[in-house]
Amino acid sequence: MAEVPAAQRPGLAGAPEPRDPLDCWACAVLVTAQNLLVAVFNLLLLALVLGTILLPAVTMLGFGFLCHSQFLRSQAPPCTAHLRDPGFTALLVIGFLLLVPLLVLALATYRRLCLRLRLADCLVPYSRALYRRRRIPQPKQIPVSSSPRSVPTPGKVWV
Repeated sequence: MAEVPAAQRPGLAGAPEPRDPLDCWACAVLVTAQNLLVAVFNLLLLALVLGTILLPAVTMLGFGFLCHSQFLRSQAPPCTAHLRDPGFTALLVIGFLLLVPLLVLALATYRRLCLRLRLADCLVPYSRALYRRRRIPQPKQIPVSSSPRSVPTPGKVWV
């Protein structure tokens, strides 16, 4: 097996240089604004997913606590027309039993959405506000013949 040198990122040097103070401040404001927008979007997405998936359990718990005689003793028509205390106790028990599995399902759904939307890639590190990378001139491109065998591939090649 022969090693073929991998292509480096064009135009970027290894050592970053500090930004000017005004430029640093402006970039820090922009980085903070972008990170706050991403955080707000994450919270809205989390609330939407949790609210949607946990709705059945929260509804059962709400009616159980609202209508049971040991808690609020509401005399609203849905409470008095359909169930009595044993029925509201069953709603409370089933609501609590459904809460944990639905919470796990909601968090797994949120994680999958975050991975699919690549929300972590939208966060910008603050080092980008403090430092900028130096540009280096790109080397001249060597023309490659059009035959398919002469196309270089990065990584390891079997010989």
